Amino acid sequence: RIEAQAAASLSHPSIVAVYDRGSADGVTYIAMEYVRGQSLKQRIRRDGALPPDEAVTTALAVLSALDAAHARAIVHRDVTSSNVLLEEGGRVVVTDFGIARMGSSTLTRTGAMMGTSSYLSPEQAQGRPADARSDLYSLGVVLFEMLTGRVPFRGDSDVAVAMQHVSSAPPNPRSIAAGVTEALAAVVMRALSKDPADRYQTAGEFAAALRRARRPGGGAGDAGAGARPATSAAAAASSPAPSASALTPPPAAVPTRAAASVPDPATAAVSGAPTRYRAVEEPAVSARPRLRGLRRLVLALVLLASAVAGGWAAYVYLFASGATVPAVIGERRQVATAAVREEGLHPELRFVWSDKFAEGEIVRQTPRGGTKVDDGVGVTLWVSRGPLHIPAPDLSGLEPAVARSLLEGDSLKYKSRRAASRTAPKGQVFRQEPVAGTTVRRGDTVTFWVSSGPPRVDVPDVVGLSQGQAADVLEKAGFVVSTDYVAGWGEMPGTVTAQDPVAGVRGRAGDEVVIKVAVF
Repeated sequence: RIEAQAAASLSHPSIVAVYDRGSADGVTYIAMEYVRGQSLKQRIRRDGALPPDEAVTTALAVLSALDAAHARAIVHRDVTSSNVLLEEGGRVVVTDFGIARMGSSTLTRTGAMMGTSSYLSPEQAQGRPADARSDLYSLGVVLFEMLTGRVPFRGDSDVAVAMQHVSSAPPNPRSIAAGVTEALAAVVMRALSKDPADRYQTAGEFAAALRRARRPGGGAGDAGAGARPATSAAAAASSPAPSASALTPPPAAVPTRAAASVPDPATAAVSGAPTRYRAVEEPAVSARPRLRGLRRLVLALVLLASAVAGGWAAYVYLFASGATVPAVIGERRQVATAAVREEGLHPELRFVWSDKFAEGEIVRQTPRGGTKVDDGVGVTLWVSRGPLHIPAPDLSGLEPAVARSLLEGDSLKYKSRRAASRTAPKGQVFRQEPVAGTTVRRGDTVTFWVSSGPPRVDVPDVVGLSQGQAADVLEKAGFVVSTDYVAGWGEMPGTVTAQDPVAGVRGRAGDEVVIKVAVF
């Protein structure tokens, strides 16, 4: 229950949210956010080592989460690559605060070893209390694993691995992965220091070192800025202390008024030696000693204030946690996402139409460029899908399925209608509104008409007409004429006595009409 309460008290973009907690049938449960994606461990097992820049970005997101937890005196105690989740949208989240403890909690019994052996800090392996620096050690193991594809210590049993954390030096990641820079390797090695005092003391300090190591030309020495490595501390302790005269500045020159020449007894005492003289300086009495001393005091205070201000500015720049959102509006999508990731942030993409920006360029971003945010948070980027207004495509002569596909590809809606056409073959588009070339907006509707064939017309009445007259009338109406000759009892030869179909029946142009013509 205490573990669930600790996890539920945390709210951070890079920490899995806890929705509920309780107990059922004697089993305590925690209801947490579902993260669609994979664990960092699964990613490494599938693809091997991560590119160094991606590894640093992922580590910065985890450090942002740990910084939020440590600020509430909550220690995770089991930071592993299995407990770092990679969401499909690009967010990095830390899960399984189930064994997290409040910093002052005594729930962990003396001598108990909590955590996963491959990521265990030396103090945890020895059953000693863990603090925030223990989490930073475990993250150092995770960072080592991301860069090399393996953990620093391996053995036949959990106990064997745990003892290596206590007594064995970790390998330099550069000896396994040549692509790791010296600066980044130095950051990893410091994070894996056996003594907590030699590690980074806060998540913010760890994050600042990572950002420095990632900068072009970042030196290995940057990894230890602001720290006290054990070796250097011991060397300082063994050095002889400087004398008081070495620490005390020489006195200011005293203005002199006269120099009296007096015999030097050290030389005059020598028999037969010529008498030597030394200058005896008599200090002149200053007319304004107190004013001069006041000026010196003011100057010293000004210099001290400047040093303090400069030191604070350097601290904020180098060690303060957080990142600055880069301004990427107008940049290409690939350039913009790389710039966001370089700051330890995660791009979240949306796609919109834009007449102002070419396809693939960033139209808008949130937060705005220059905004100071926590490490690992998301930056929403709106990417142009292309122009909002386009000319209507020409659909004439296309089959309906092709016309629909063309309109959908331009993000246009459509309506399909059928109508007779004397010119267009049946099943082809012969008309559209708006007409081809008209400027339309994405999402507008284009209506097109599909030919159902020639229009229907009434079959004209040709009974009683001569064969030639009947043929002319029917052909003008669009019908094809066929002739049958029959005996015409009482009819004038050459006269149409009957027709099929009969007059008034609706037909289409091209239909056949049979006329019966009397022959005698």
